[in-house]
Amino acid sequence: MLVKKMSVMWQKCIASQAAHSAFTDLCQFNQELYCCFREASDHVSSDGLICILRLNWQGEVQAVHRIRMPKTDLRDPKLSITADGKLLLLAYGRIYVKEGRYSQPMTWFSGDGHSWSSPRALGDRNWWLWRLRWHQGVAYGIAYSRKAQRVSLYAGNPRRTFECIYPDLFSLSTHGKGYPNESDMFFDNDGRMYVLLRRDADTCTAQLGVADAPYKRWQWTDLGVYIGGPAILAIDNSRALVCGRVWTEQGPKTALLKMDLAGKRPELLQFLPSAGDNSYPGMVFNQQGLYISYYSTHERKTMVYLTRLKNVESGIQKSESTPSS
Repeated sequence: MLVKKMSVMWQKCIASQAAHSAFTDLCQFNQELYCCFREASDHVSSDGLICILRLNWQGEVQAVHRIRMPKTDLRDPKLSITADGKLLLLAYGRIYVKEGRYSQPMTWFSGDGHSWSSPRALGDRNWWLWRLRWHQGVAYGIAYSRKAQRVSLYAGNPRRTFECIYPDLFSLSTHGKGYPNESDMFFDNDGRMYVLLRRDADTCTAQLGVADAPYKRWQWTDLGVYIGGPAILAIDNSRALVCGRVWTEQGPKTALLKMDLAGKRPELLQFLPSAGDNSYPGMVFNQQGLYISYYSTHERKTMVYLTRLKNVESGIQKSESTPSS
């Protein structure tokens, strides 16, 4: 497979202290980078906590903050900026009680990136609210249930009212395709919402959904490839960057792809150094280049990496390769 690479300015391991550091996200806040991820004994252990790194633009760690909850495994943290300019952390808590276990999405807020609020429940129990994206002062998120084989669209203000506005966004019963789960989304300049959705049943192919406000009528396209831990970032109204786990003959890899939004066809730009347990990226794109956080097990253990790439625009225009499904 021919891949026309963009220039990698540098790549650094930014988290190796824990036995297992994984499931990242990346955000620009107060002119600095913030990277969050889970630290734990292993991929499925019950002792997960959230680590948040403040980084400069050279990828050097400036501060470290950790968030824990008693008898709770905190998983898959995500960062976003609220409508009033605060940093919001979302994570999924597996909470252990006498009767067993239940799960609940949780949020924390910070005005400065240093001090964090107490945790607050968000959304519905046992529905995995994967990520929040903001549009015109409203937070949107997609939650999934493996048992229900369905994803639902939520919207509102995480500190006030946050409710399900479309319970059957995509499901096995309605769309005939199984186990939709992790997702990302963005809004174009016309307010149109794009959703990139992972699936892990039957063909396991990712889906791209598009809808105009009020986001009740959706058109879905099967992308024909598997994309795990998906992240999508709009470049303009016609192009987007996609990052996530793809399947290759050598095993799973973290890949950067481009997406022509009219043709709805993902094309490979570049593989990031990765193998084994890997992916779950976050992306920040600004004048300094494209920053990608992700985790991988291609070195001595599962660790978190930060990559900075340049020539992103030219890479999007020139790449012509497509990953295999």
